[in-house]
Amino acid sequence: MSFKCKALFIIAPAVFAIDQLTKYLINSRIEMGGSVAVMPDFFDIVHYANSGAAFGMFSGVNSSWRAPFFYAVSALALIAIIFYIVKMSDSERIMAAALSFVVGGILGNGMDRIRFGAVTDFLSFHIADKKLFGYDLVWPAFNVADSAITIAMFLIIIDSLRKKKQ
Repeated sequence: MSFKCKALFIIAPAVFAIDQLTKYLINSRIEMGGSVAVMPDFFDIVHYANSGAAFGMFSGVNSSWRAPFFYAVSALALIAIIFYIVKMSDSERIMAAALSFVVGGILGNGMDRIRFGAVTDFLSFHIADKKLFGYDLVWPAFNVADSAITIAMFLIIIDSLRKKKQ
C-alpha cells in the first residue's frame, strides 16, 4: 500500500476518533458554558457550542442557510482532497500527511454539525485581565479537529518552503 493511502487510512481516522472521544468527554462531564481551570489565568477546559466556522464566523447567519452551506463546503473539500491525494505522487509524504489531518478534522467537526447542529469547542487559552488595544487576550476556544487542520496548514507551509529550496 502506498504511503499516501496509509497516511489517509491511519491519520484521518485517528484524528476523527481522538476528536470525537475528547468531545464526548467534554459533553458528558462539563455543562454547556462551564469551565475548568487547568492553568489558571492561561488555559481552561471549557464547553462551548460553535454554530459558525472558525472564530465563530457566520454563527449569526440563519441556520437554514448556514447548515447546508457548511455541509456543501465540507463535502466539496473532502472530494477535492481525496481527488488530489489519489493523483499526487507517492513521494509527496508531507503533503499526504497534511491532507490526511485535514480530512480527519473535516470529518470530526462535520460529525458534530450533523449530530448537534454545532461544533463542540473546549480548549481555551487566554491571558487573564490583560488587554491589547482594548481587546482581551483570549484565543477563541477550539478542539482536536481544529488543531489537526492547523497542524496541516503548518505542514503545507513547511512542504512549500522545502520545495521552493529544491
